[in-house]
This record gives sequence, C-alpha cells and structure tokens, in this order.
Amino acid sequence: MKAKSATVFLLVVSFLAFVPLLRAQDLGPHFKKIADGIYVEATSEPSSTCSIILTKAGVVLIDSGFRASDAQEVAEAVKKLTPLPIRFLIDTEPHPDHTTNHWAFSPPAVIIAGEGATESMKKAFAAPDFASRIDMPRAALTNYQLVTPQVEYHDKMTLHVGERTFELMRLNNVHSEADTAIWLPSERVLFAASAAVPKSLDNIRSFVTIQDKINAFKMMEALNPEIVVTGHGSPGTVKTFDETTQYYTLLIERVKKMVQEGKSEDQIKQELRMPEYSSWIGQDRMPTNIDAAYRAVKAGYSPGD
Repeated sequence: MKAKSATVFLLVVSFLAFVPLLRAQDLGPHFKKIADGIYVEATSEPSSTCSIILTKAGVVLIDSGFRASDAQEVAEAVKKLTPLPIRFLIDTEPHPDHTTNHWAFSPPAVIIAGEGATESMKKAFAAPDFASRIDMPRAALTNYQLVTPQVEYHDKMTLHVGERTFELMRLNNVHSEADTAIWLPSERVLFAASAAVPKSLDNIRSFVTIQDKINAFKMMEALNPEIVVTGHGSPGTVKTFDETTQYYTLLIERVKKMVQEGKSEDQIKQELRMPEYSSWIGQDRMPTNIDAAYRAVKAGYSPGD
C-alpha cells in the first residue's frame, strides 16, 4: 500500500513539473519566452512590457502594465505555467503605464520599487486627467484601487526567490522619479527599465540628464547581459544602449555647434534636424530631447569624456 501511494505521489509531482512544458507554447501572441522560465509580454504603445519569472518558490512579476487586458493576459499565462502563487511584483518605474494593474496582483504579491515610487504614483493618481488616461473599462474603473509598493529600497537590493537571485539597482535621473534595473546574474538577463527603448525617443523630463542616461547604459552594459528587456518594445541586447548613446552623442554635437553659432534654445528647437533618426517613434518628444542636450552643452558635458 505504501509503495502504491509513493508511486501515485511521484506521478502527481511529475505531472505538475510537466505542466509548464505542456502549456508554455500557448500563452498568446504577445508572449515571448526569452530564457528558461522567463516570459515577456510585449504589446504596442502605450503599454509597457510585463514579465513573468517562474521559480520553485513562486512567481515574480516585473511591472503590471497599463491596459486591463495586460493584467488579464498575464494572470491567465501564470495559471497556465504554474500552480504556484505570485510572490513578488517588482516595478521598473512608477508611471501608470507600468503600475496601473497592481491591484490585480497585490495582495497577495508584495510590490517592490525604488525609493520615491509611492510618492510618484500618488501624484499621478491625484492628477485630474488620471481616469481618462488609464485604459480600463468603466465598470472596472469604479472599483479601481491605487496599490503602491509595500517595499521601497534606497540604492541596491538583492532578492532571493527559490533558486533565482534578483539584483535591484536604482537608476538615477534616467526616465522617472524611481527607475530600477533588475539583473538576474545566473540567467544573464537584464530588465533595463525605460532608460532606453529600442528605436524610440524618450520623453526627457527636466530632472533627467543625458549624462546620467549614458552612465546608466555603461553600468548596465558592463554586466554583460545576454538579453535586455526594456520598459517598452521587444526584448533585445545591449545594442539598444549603443544605438541610443550614438543618438545622444550626435544630438549633443549638433546642439553644441548651434550654441557656438550664437543660436538660442528656441532657435535650435525650430531649426535642428535629426534625419538619421526620423524613423524612430516618439518624434513629438524631440523638443524635450533638445532641451536635455542644451542643458548638457551648457554644463560642459561631452559623451566622449
């Protein structure tokens, strides 16, 4: 009798272990498996990438997305992949396109973010146009709850979940008020937030500097990741950092030349052209890019230094 029970137990365990293999191929068109037990959901703008990381102790999510459909797709994918619960949700940034769906996962998931994320999320939630900016059905919106991080780290944080190690690193002044890069050293997978997005212009806010952006690229590239998942777009490699650095270098060179010619910032915004990057998305963000380059030039910064 004992032998038969043991056999049944082993069969059940074997089946549970095989479930991810059976169902991982049917997560939907938006999902891509980038490594063993690591899946990325990447849809079009304005949604962010949402990632699922399986461990023996449970699931770790990275960002929760913007659209209600993002949360539904991720939740359904998790159920297909594993019977284990979602243990943690790590934010790469606090903006609504990355955090709107927190309420779909927490509780029970513990949300972790860089210092300042809670304040940023509360400001966005209090904005008069918040409800019109989030993509949520009216019925769901009436029950919507802002769920902010339960844990905020200051500079760095190491999280061990099951067999995996997550190294969280704060990226200062690169996109939002609280950007986080997430490094999985054993898997050599890097979640790089929105410091750079493939072939896209960033909306560079007044506290963000090109200097800090490029320094962040260098730091992340030095980790030698095999796969880079940015806050938007398809997973790629460090090529995204290199291409974005080349763009900023050329932008600063052209702004510097125009400053030396005695032109004002407004004149530069009217006259400067970057035809090499006209195919990149977000062309309406060019004025904020020129503003950041102008500040860099006035500070005496040169990317080659």
